[in-house]
Amino acid sequence: MKSKIFKFLQFLIGICAIGAIVYGLWLLIKEFLSALAAASPEITAAIIGAMATILVGISALLISQAHERKRAADEAHRLKKIEIYQGFVDIISRMMGASNKNLSLKEVDPQELVCFAFKFKSDILLWGSPKVIKAQIYFETVSGSGDTKNLFRAVNSLYLAIREDIGLSNSGLTSLELVKLSLNPEARKEIEQ
Repeated sequence: MKSKIFKFLQFLIGICAIGAIVYGLWLLIKEFLSALAAASPEITAAIIGAMATILVGISALLISQAHERKRAADEAHRLKKIEIYQGFVDIISRMMGASNKNLSLKEVDPQELVCFAFKFKSDILLWGSPKVIKAQIYFETVSGSGDTKNLFRAVNSLYLAIREDIGLSNSGLTSLELVKLSLNPEARKEIEQ
């Protein structure tokens, strides 16, 4: 009961304070306008010019700060996405490169892959774009089919979505070029057929 009375009193005091501030501003503006009307035209023009300059300067500053805050938030978001996506690129590269005798990459353990996939999906749920999420679903659908060419297409489309999501351009990239980066020349020829 006391809590409700206390909240009501806080509300009432808040309304009174807002009313007093609005009334004070109204009196101040009224007095300013009457003084402005009584002043000579030269002084009035100078005051209006100074006020306009101040308002434009403050507006430009506020807009600039808002853009800077948004840019900083976007960059922090981008860095988090890069961290998440780098893990995916690393694990796929290890899977593709494990068969290469010239590389000393450790083959991906099935348990490690399951744990990574679970974490990756949780991360893209929060951080990934819709295109990345759709490409991941397509990749999972195709990965169980045994069709290597479709699997490479799915990985490539996921790579393209990831690149787009972190702000990189995909123009000029043709079919499977991102996947071909991880393949040896013989495997590249094989998927081109």
